[in-house]
Amino acid sequence: MEIYKRDGSKFWLVDFVANGKRFRKSTRATTKTRAMEVAAELIKAAQESSGPVRKGPAPILSAFASEKFLPYVEGSQLDSDTKRYYKTGWRLLSETPIAGWRIDRIRTADAEMLAFSGGGSNANCAFRTLRRMLSLAQDWNIVQSKPRIKLRKEKERSAIFTPEREAAFLAVAPQPLHDVFLISQDSGLRPDEVIRMRWDSVLWDKNLIFNPDGKTDRARRHVPLSDRVRDLLRVRAQGATSEWVFPSKRKKKSHISYFPVAKQFSKAREEAGLPDDIVLYSARHSFATDMLDRTGNIVLVQKMLGHESLTTTQRYLHPELKDIAELVNGRNTEHAKQILRHSLRHSGATIQ
Repeated sequence: MEIYKRDGSKFWLVDFVANGKRFRKSTRATTKTRAMEVAAELIKAAQESSGPVRKGPAPILSAFASEKFLPYVEGSQLDSDTKRYYKTGWRLLSETPIAGWRIDRIRTADAEMLAFSGGGSNANCAFRTLRRMLSLAQDWNIVQSKPRIKLRKEKERSAIFTPEREAAFLAVAPQPLHDVFLISQDSGLRPDEVIRMRWDSVLWDKNLIFNPDGKTDRARRHVPLSDRVRDLLRVRAQGATSEWVFPSKRKKKSHISYFPVAKQFSKAREEAGLPDDIVLYSARHSFATDMLDRTGNIVLVQKMLGHESLTTTQRYLHPELKDIAELVNGRNTEHAKQILRHSLRHSGATIQ
């Protein structure tokens, strides 16, 4: 509730929400104390007169998802990455008991008890989706209020593909995962950007791939076309009839979905004996780390990744620490020489 005055007005106004509806009314009071009393009466009257937010029991979460939330996501102006994120979040939620609960019975403590496979980022995908679902339910007057859904601590991605890991993975990776991974590994494109590649984005004569859109304005960029990616694209181009590099077999005039590729990755990772912290997105991290090692130019790496800020780019860089010890040893050697020179100068001796 907010009590305020407009410029030039002698009456106090009140702004409040009752049963999911917003009210702005004049209290017709000239003093703030009286306005507070009138505001309390107005809120009570609004709660009683507006009646219940819904008729009958609230829907269970799974019904709300299928009938309201997912159609809203699909038909909204949200970008494709956000749509995929919410769909993934619902898939995670649908595998928990909360999917069968009435939406008005979900509380903060209930959400805190949920368990998800994977790390904090996986859980937070589900929690952010649940937050959005409950916010929409309140906006649509299905529930009167929404609980506070707390996020979990996320670990920074640090795993990258070493040459050995890459070889082991490629030996078992099926198509289209094999090619999606290699393109991401050699170009720094996000896996979903690779999946959405069109043939007219492959600039054969310039050794470049053009990415027309993405999560940020800078996602519109050119990335390198390596020799091995050129070779695999040439194979794919033979007899290609679709505009998409990775066309869908089920949907005409569309590309493949991310989810089947993600499932292929999980199975291939297990077969290759790779650790669980290796994800498909690690290919992009590997590209960033390798490029920084070889160029020393973080601004160039930022441009290749399509990031808005260097702070974001820095989270993608995982340089090897094996050479740091040699640098420290070199520093210590220089310090030791300086100390020796200082001692000899005071003793009158000379350095041979």
